Amino acid sequence: MKFSLFHLPSFFPQFHSSEEQFYQDMLVETDRAESYDFHSVWFAEHHFHNYGGHIPSVPVLGAAVAQRTKKLRIGSGIVLLPLQDPVRVAEEYAMLDCLSGGRLEFGIGRGFQKHEYDAFERNMADSRVLFDEAHDIIIKAWTEERFSYEGKFRKVHNLRVIPKPVQKLPPIYVACIFTDESFQWTGRMGYNLMVVPYASPDPAFLAGKIQLFRDTRKAHGYKTEPEVLGVYHFYCGENAAKAKEEPRAAMLRYVNAVSESNQEAAYSDQYRMYQGLRQAFKTFDYDYLYPNKVIFGDPDQCVERIKQILDSGITNVSLLANFGGLDHGKILASLDRFAKYVMPKFQ
Repeated sequence: MKFSLFHLPSFFPQFHSSEEQFYQDMLVETDRAESYDFHSVWFAEHHFHNYGGHIPSVPVLGAAVAQRTKKLRIGSGIVLLPLQDPVRVAEEYAMLDCLSGGRLEFGIGRGFQKHEYDAFERNMADSRVLFDEAHDIIIKAWTEERFSYEGKFRKVHNLRVIPKPVQKLPPIYVACIFTDESFQWTGRMGYNLMVVPYASPDPAFLAGKIQLFRDTRKAHGYKTEPEVLGVYHFYCGENAAKAKEEPRAAMLRYVNAVSESNQEAAYSDQYRMYQGLRQAFKTFDYDYLYPNKVIFGDPDQCVERIKQILDSGITNVSLLANFGGLDHGKILASLDRFAKYVMPKFQ
């Protein structure tokens, strides 16, 4: 049972005094997670929109965290592998592992936002091949002194990539949302799983996908238990009424920001289940989200909600505490209440 902090922030000029302060707030929240012995902090890579776009480079922000903390593990949630040169990814994340003393958690995925693919001149129909090639190159770069690789999009000849990670191979997590293929691939590779439950149609759908992942992993001979990280919007309030109402406006702003960043639907057969995503987000009213898609509640309610989440197969509950322009003071107070009243129930 682990707790972690997850940063997939949304920037709102009317609520955030400056971009500079926005980063400082995230760092202070991360310091708080370290002081409360959270397992890890995660940063999501996105580009060009106020939804997520203020973390275009996880290694830059991760390096800042590495120098402020001693124990907190530092995760990418996720690296958008098809959009980047895999050799550069291998170099930069190995550096982050070195700077942090071997605390990197390496989360990867394909992404689903058309504007990001277009801006980096990638075709979404190639996303699986781009992902597979990048994955293979990064693993070779980290584990082999020199390597060569012949792919459709990237060719490498007798290349020595330095530095190497401190860890022989950092723990790898794969973000999966809808498709069986992604959950099965993650299981076949013996990796850990990352899920975003509020985007899933219902809890049973997600529980079924997690079980598919676990069954596939077991069928391929992996004996160790995997980590299953679930990302949940989070607010621990002073009482039940405040816990429900204080994050309401921020949560709805956040969902609207997600919708606005997906103006054009993902295309190609690989993204069939994403075609109606923007319209789906428009239907996410507060009654849909609260209480079953989020962790909003007083301490006792948070405890019960987390017990439900653990029953679904999640092993690392990752708290997305900073969202939608929620007041920084309220975020810190929420984390404080969580550490004082909720975490001890799971120790």
